[in-house]
Amino acid sequence: MASAAPANATEDASAFASLVQRESALLRSAPPPEATALEVDDALSYGAALKGKVVIVTGAGSGFGRAYARKVGELGAKLVLSDVRKELAQEVAEEITAKGGTATAIACDVADWDAQVRMFRHAVDTFGHIDVVVANAGIGEPESDRFMNLKPGSDETGVASSRTEPQRPAKLAFFHLDKNPVKEGKALVVLGSMASFFGLPGGPIYCASKHAVLGLVRSLVFDGMAFGINVNIVNPFFVKTNIFGSVTSLLLAGIPLPTIDDVVAAMVAASSKPKTSGSAFVVDFKGVLEVPLAAAAAGPSNYYETFARRAAGAIMFGKWLSDVISSVLAGFSSRRL
Repeated sequence: MASAAPANATEDASAFASLVQRESALLRSAPPPEATALEVDDALSYGAALKGKVVIVTGAGSGFGRAYARKVGELGAKLVLSDVRKELAQEVAEEITAKGGTATAIACDVADWDAQVRMFRHAVDTFGHIDVVVANAGIGEPESDRFMNLKPGSDETGVASSRTEPQRPAKLAFFHLDKNPVKEGKALVVLGSMASFFGLPGGPIYCASKHAVLGLVRSLVFDGMAFGINVNIVNPFFVKTNIFGSVTSLLLAGIPLPTIDDVVAAMVAASSKPKTSGSAFVVDFKGVLEVPLAAAAAGPSNYYETFARRAAGAIMFGKWLSDVISSVLAGFSSRRL
């Protein structure tokens, strides 16, 4: 028999609803410099550039990953779909191919480095190169791992997954995308959350992990400049998916939510909008808001951005020098052979 909701559950839900609406209104009424609202149709229109592109999607068996895969499959992308449950990714791949698209599926546990290596190799073996990587897989903070409930020896797998999962595909993405000689259209997209910006009641560890993901993306942007890779993050508010628990559903009662189509539109724009890197595509019930990296610059003179650009220049020079040395050594070795 299900336990009854706490007596103050309705009051808590009302307070939480007020908090969310207040913070959403604040973000919308005073957007950071250069932030731009995107209509869903406009965001999706960028997806035409994905036709013929090889796109890896982790966590493609359900939720955002599944919906995104279907959409870009319709747009003509060549898809490598992975999920910890291969049969789920296989269902999506078969659905796409049945409609004339191109897709392959592979099992991949986001907590397993070797599994991710195999996934990327599978993509290259199948299609010859990679153009876009969408690091979507991740889960929330399990009830058993709540910050206030931690006990010695407790299972923190879910939290560890959210905290470390994006860096693995990001590292492998840079390695393989660098081998793709095209000059434009290469992208890494990471799924964050509105919790990347705001505090999340009852989920401090999950929230900390999502702040870490935002920091990862904002830092990788500068390496992306050297490698010719766009790096963006998508930050959706709660959307009704199969990972909701009963408590979360109760707290969200009566709160307007974005649709999964809104999130897919943001993911499409993040993976295909030209000359766009470092942007956070925020998704709430009002649609998509693109917040560029420049909006995070601190100080009246943008001194942080100045430092960051100089650091990016140093990274680009180091990359160029490394490529030159590698080319010279390769030429020397071939002459000796």
